[in-house]
Amino acid sequence: MRTDLIASLLVHARRARQPLAVPQKSAIRTDAIAYRAQDKVFARLWPGVLPVAWKAGGPSDKVEPTAAPIAPENVLSSGARVSAAAIGMTGVEAEVAFRFAKDLPPRAKPWTVEEIALATGEVLVTIEVCATRLAKWKSAPGGWQLADFQNNGALVVGSGTRGWRGVDFRKQSMEIRIGRRVSKATGSHSFGDPFRLMPWIVAHCGKRTGGLRKGDIVTTGAWTGLEAARAGDEVVASFPGIGEARLRIE
Repeated sequence: MRTDLIASLLVHARRARQPLAVPQKSAIRTDAIAYRAQDKVFARLWPGVLPVAWKAGGPSDKVEPTAAPIAPENVLSSGARVSAAAIGMTGVEAEVAFRFAKDLPPRAKPWTVEEIALATGEVLVTIEVCATRLAKWKSAPGGWQLADFQNNGALVVGSGTRGWRGVDFRKQSMEIRIGRRVSKATGSHSFGDPFRLMPWIVAHCGKRTGGLRKGDIVTTGAWTGLEAARAGDEVVASFPGIGEARLRIE
């Protein structure tokens, strides 16, 4: 299926707030095709706008990560209120994100891990609001989910620390409270140390969007998986020693 048609279907689903039934025999066979569809959807929804945040991650460091851009209007401050019905919300995820303090433009010689670390200003606690434009999204083909911004609806950005190099992410504890329900974990990020995703996303954005810029945020994936949430819930993600983020669902 042509990327123009993929993008048109996803844009219509967003604007009409009608879940898209993925057409039969319309597999998106490569990540490259899904990324081209992402770019076309983004350009149609936010013409002339650049992403200010990205989601990156994967089930383990044994497979290629994936990425999706996040538009400025979908990056929210801690304490934000989100309408579950309006966004088509499927759940929330507690994550940590890195904010860059320097530009990382594309260049012939790849950025080293240490150079990327020096350009990283802080680690932040985030809550990803997961949403879908796809009908029966749990069984939707992975390529379509990636084209649909890997099920991103919004990103709530909380507090953090500039002393991120002193954080032992493999031993980091966290909890997410949703209403009265609490989930806890320690060292449960799929990459062990989420900073390991940064060289990949820097290279990815260098080829795709002209690189990452000062102030850009990269969130790195859930520590307890996708958590169910509904209207009326207050969501609080806490990572002791790092910070917390809050969200009210309406």
